[in-house]
Amino acid sequence: MRKVPGGALLLLAPIVAVVLVVSAAAGGMLGGAHDFQPLEDFWRAVGRNDLTVAQGLRYPLVRDTLVWLFAAIMITEVMIMHRQWRLFKTCIPKLIANKVIKPRHGLTTENPDDPPILRWAASFPPEQRLARYLERTNDRNRRHAAVITTAFAVSAFVLALLLSLGQYYGLFRIFMPTNGSPAEREQWRHDAYAHWWAGIDHPIGAITYFLLAALAIYMILAQTHVGVSIARIAAALPRLVQLDANWINPDGHYGWEPVRQIFRSVWLSMALYGIMVSGLAVVLGLGSGGWIPAAFWFVLLWIYVGLPWLGIRRIETAARERHIAIAEAEAEGASTKELDELETRVQRYRTARIRPMRLGNFARIPVLFSVALPVLLNIFQPYVEKWLRN
Repeated sequence: MRKVPGGALLLLAPIVAVVLVVSAAAGGMLGGAHDFQPLEDFWRAVGRNDLTVAQGLRYPLVRDTLVWLFAAIMITEVMIMHRQWRLFKTCIPKLIANKVIKPRHGLTTENPDDPPILRWAASFPPEQRLARYLERTNDRNRRHAAVITTAFAVSAFVLALLLSLGQYYGLFRIFMPTNGSPAEREQWRHDAYAHWWAGIDHPIGAITYFLLAALAIYMILAQTHVGVSIARIAAALPRLVQLDANWINPDGHYGWEPVRQIFRSVWLSMALYGIMVSGLAVVLGLGSGGWIPAAFWFVLLWIYVGLPWLGIRRIETAARERHIAIAEAEAEGASTKELDELETRVQRYRTARIRPMRLGNFARIPVLFSVALPVLLNIFQPYVEKWLRN
């Protein structure tokens, strides 16, 4: 996918739109302008429900705002993944050129207490260790590509099937009226599902929805697999090479600008997924099943944001301490003028901050809000319901 021209991916948007429209129209469930009720349906979903058991619910494609939102997010995620994988390919060579990745000396194969990767890396010259490790990682991924692809495809179909079953037994529960007996309310939900464009009563729409859901899940699994591979490489880097900072600061980030470019795409991806998980939490019901995707989301945030942040802090601290120690060693026997210059250097080391994960001022508030939205919705759900009832 990395070799596909970026412009070709733009064709995904009209292709997906046409497939959705044709599938819904074939079952007579496309809908008209009067069916477009995103704000009304949102308020009903979070608690301000004005529906009654005598009032049926018809849910054509035009009304299914969440499907359009999810489709737009997944198309955008494909383009983000395309950019990320190109950035991954060029990142390490750029970091080497920026002199923040340097050969690490002093490794031997004789220390049994060292991790296996260190003993393996010590058998190569320092200048070749990182390249050899990357070759080994890529070879392993190529050998297992068929198995991984098959496993992801099967998993995607199984998860899409479970999603479809869950929707059959629970979809539109958040819209269920509050009046009527439990049996009448459940019958209302079954009737609403029967009038959903992707329900089992509309097989073309149901098949289209199922295939698109499976494709989306497959892309998420593939993106996670690449992310895990990158995380393993990042975890191995401090053992294979010496990570440093370029104090001349040629790129404004002490040599770590390539990592900043990657994290700009990571933040955007996480913000979009946060919106998607929020929608799923609302559909499942805030205060009931909605906390499940929010809990998984919190774990993913720690993996994709928390751990990298801690890793970069360690790199910054180690680079600062290393260069301060070098400056202190140079201070012995130095002249007054040289000491003044060394003091200036040390002061710069102490105040410098490596922040490749930092967001710009314009993007910080909306991105962080979107990332935190799934958790905030569940935490403040009781207060939202109380406000809606007043």
